[in-house]
Amino acid sequence: MTHEETVQWLYDRAQISDLLYKFARLLDTKQWKEYMGLYADDGIMELPWETIPVAEMKARGGPKLLRHMHATHHISSNHEIEVSGDEARSRSYLQAMHVLDPKNQNTQWLAGGWYDHEYRRTDAGWTVAKVKVTSVWESGPRPATGAA
Repeated sequence: MTHEETVQWLYDRAQISDLLYKFARLLDTKQWKEYMGLYADDGIMELPWETIPVAEMKARGGPKLLRHMHATHHISSNHEIEVSGDEARSRSYLQAMHVLDPKNQNTQWLAGGWYDHEYRRTDAGWTVAKVKVTSVWESGPRPATGAA
């Protein structure tokens, strides 16, 4: 790799890692418009219980399940990022706390697993083409409000 290629590779990895952190932060701060803006127009979210195009999520006004939560707390770590030209992939660990009713611990759902992202470089920067959420473990009841 040339010096310029190495710098570009490092820059791309840093941009994608920042995108992963922003992905979690925007979920937790319920900034739905900005969150959905991370996706390519034809982006897809694949959850263990459903696959949803970002266009449908936008029509709903955000991720259906999380819109009804009192609070969430997503942790993103262990970013493994592969860049290949204008496309990239990553696997990152996730741990997420979901609180439906802060006065009732029986409504808290904790989940852990990983995100597998596919990215596409655009003129505006990296966008999420697809994210697949894999649940490795869950604790507490998954809320009955449905899916994303």
